[in-house]
Amino acid sequence: MNCPLKSEDTLDTLLDYAAGTVDPAKSTRIEQHLTVCTECTAFLAGQTEVWKALDAWEPAPVSMDFNRQLWRRIDAAAAAPWYRKLADSLSMGAWKPALPLTAALFLVATAFMMDHQTVVKVTTPNAGSGYTVSVTEAEQLENTLDDIQLLRQLDAAVGGESAGSKTM
Repeated sequence: MNCPLKSEDTLDTLLDYAAGTVDPAKSTRIEQHLTVCTECTAFLAGQTEVWKALDAWEPAPVSMDFNRQLWRRIDAAAAAPWYRKLADSLSMGAWKPALPLTAALFLVATAFMMDHQTVVKVTTPNAGSGYTVSVTEAEQLENTLDDIQLLRQLDAAVGGESAGSKTM
């Protein structure tokens, strides 16, 4: 016999054996398999514990006026004002599945906005030539000037070290 745990098609056979609903021919084959397969033996022990727990479980007794209370609650829910029904439908539990999708859309929109920044044209006042400078161009110029200043400082520092090493 092939191991019932290895295939989903035969897993039901082992569950039926644990429930005691297997015909005697299959039952003897399963018992023979259980003598050599430790995985199926452990699985069967766990299922046996589950069935014992279900057999020992006692449901709570139902009160005598259970049906009356149930119908009273159903009628109260049906008679609730429209704004209460709307508030219940807009509760956080109803929107919980949509939160990951909303977060993903927000991230995509933010990335798009950061990648496609708007360019604002700035005109110089009282300029007769009509030359315009965009904000992006002004930022690039500022960054370039900062880089040139850093390079000059680096050259001055390196020049001071090489002059000092030549005198030694």
